[in-house]
Amino acid sequence: MIWLIIVLFKESIELIIFMLTGFLLVKCHSLREDQTGGLSNVLTKAALPATILMSCQIPFSWRIVSIIGQSAIVSLLFMILTLVVSLLVPHIFHVQGSLKSIWIGCCTFSNILFIGIPIIGAIYGKTGLITLVTYNAFSNLFLFTFGLKLYSGQTQFEWRKLLFTPAIFASFLGFMLFFAKISLVGPVGQALTSLGNMTAPLSMLITGALFAGTDIKKVFRRLDIYQFCFTRLVLLPIILVPLLKLGIQNKVILGVMVIAAAMPAGAINTAMAELYAGQGERASEYVVSSTVFSMLTIPLVAYLSLFV
Repeated sequence: MIWLIIVLFKESIELIIFMLTGFLLVKCHSLREDQTGGLSNVLTKAALPATILMSCQIPFSWRIVSIIGQSAIVSLLFMILTLVVSLLVPHIFHVQGSLKSIWIGCCTFSNILFIGIPIIGAIYGKTGLITLVTYNAFSNLFLFTFGLKLYSGQTQFEWRKLLFTPAIFASFLGFMLFFAKISLVGPVGQALTSLGNMTAPLSMLITGALFAGTDIKKVFRRLDIYQFCFTRLVLLPIILVPLLKLGIQNKVILGVMVIAAAMPAGAINTAMAELYAGQGERASEYVVSSTVFSMLTIPLVAYLSLFV
């Protein structure tokens, strides 16, 4: 339990430092808030796809194929259930207008990729990371279909165009390379790894930059901030974890899904909300606040779910 808290605390501090960097860059007039749209494009169309592609660069084995298959079924059901809960909760708290879309997005799409990799890697090793990559593929599928509709207001999808969305295409390509037993080595692999390593710093820097435009004192006096954090960090795990424990026999897959349920709002929501709706500042408030509070809630949820 102690080492779990240490890993979580270390990763959370790093993310907060990235957010603080973006915040200070804006406050020192070295970065303008209107430049975050360009950074969001770099994140969603270059850094994130590189992360997804390189996450699939693991040695082929039929045992891993079996884990991927099980993880795929669980991940699909998990995302559907999370989405259903996220759609219902705003009605309970009477969330209206454009804020409702941000609530739903930030509840549905968590920070599992950025915070989860070091935590899951430390607990479950490569098997856990395989499960995480599979879950992330489905999360991105939902993000760039339902999430895109949610933030942009689009009512119809061009499925051919959607397939070539960088993150979705990277997921398909990554699994194709895995099954074809093709490894990306040398300068290509190193370049993509370095590009992918920008994902967490860049996403949190954007979040911090957009958060700089808010009145911090007013943000943490608002009731909706605490309602959202309660929903994302407490209510969702309370609903999801018992169902996960009831339906999943594999302890590694169960552990990954439990940690995913306990994660704060994903920083990708900030980029998507800014890019498609000009609401990145409001989304950043939920990402920052839930990230801070998750330092207390994630160890508690993980301990009660996995070790009790």
